[in-house]
Amino acid sequence: MPVDRFFYPHSLKVSAIVLEGDEYHHLSVMRIRPSEEIEIVNGEGEIAKALVQSMSKNSAELKIISHQLVSPPSYELILAQALTKPSNLEWIVEKGTELGATAFWLFPGDRSEKNSLSENQLKRLEHITISALKQSGRPFLPKIELKKPLQTWTKPKGALLFGSLSPSAPLLSKPSSPCIFVVGPEKGLSPEEINFLQQSLQAQGVKLHDNTLRAETAALCALSQLSLLIYN
Repeated sequence: MPVDRFFYPHSLKVSAIVLEGDEYHHLSVMRIRPSEEIEIVNGEGEIAKALVQSMSKNSAELKIISHQLVSPPSYELILAQALTKPSNLEWIVEKGTELGATAFWLFPGDRSEKNSLSENQLKRLEHITISALKQSGRPFLPKIELKKPLQTWTKPKGALLFGSLSPSAPLLSKPSSPCIFVVGPEKGLSPEEINFLQQSLQAQGVKLHDNTLRAETAALCALSQLSLLIYN
């Protein structure tokens, strides 16, 4: 039976910690009681087994009984996603975390309905990545970065790819690291963005599927295919 998993955003190489806030609420909802064992992750490669020693109204004291440090991933898989409707963006970030994205670069696309995120929206996305981290068993939390429009970018290091509707576009093959895959908003990348990607950033358009995919489907399809290519 799997051990319940919780998040603590500090070093776990200590003798004891205190869970509060959302994680304490999660502990209570899961009906964890004193003397039970749980797993703690900090999103930076540290994983610990902990024993619940006591619980009060708003917090729980935990004793760390084992600790391990996991090596960081050898491959960077970055999803550069144009801003979409909040519900779609939340879906992309949640499932993208489960599929192994190491970072999300969020940018206002020419055809995006919004050109920014509020502080509360950004915090919600970060909360979603934490929940997906715990659920999926990952040791490292993907970072969320807000970027400027594509046309202001300089060529990033590594492979820069985007989904293409051209019949002659090649299929995905294992790219170099880091790999940045660009996905447009619901209405797709504009011709100007595609031209900038190809001409100024030397990005490669690739074919993901015979069908035209929605933005959220394209993002997850790309991450799924890339993960299989990278780790198999």
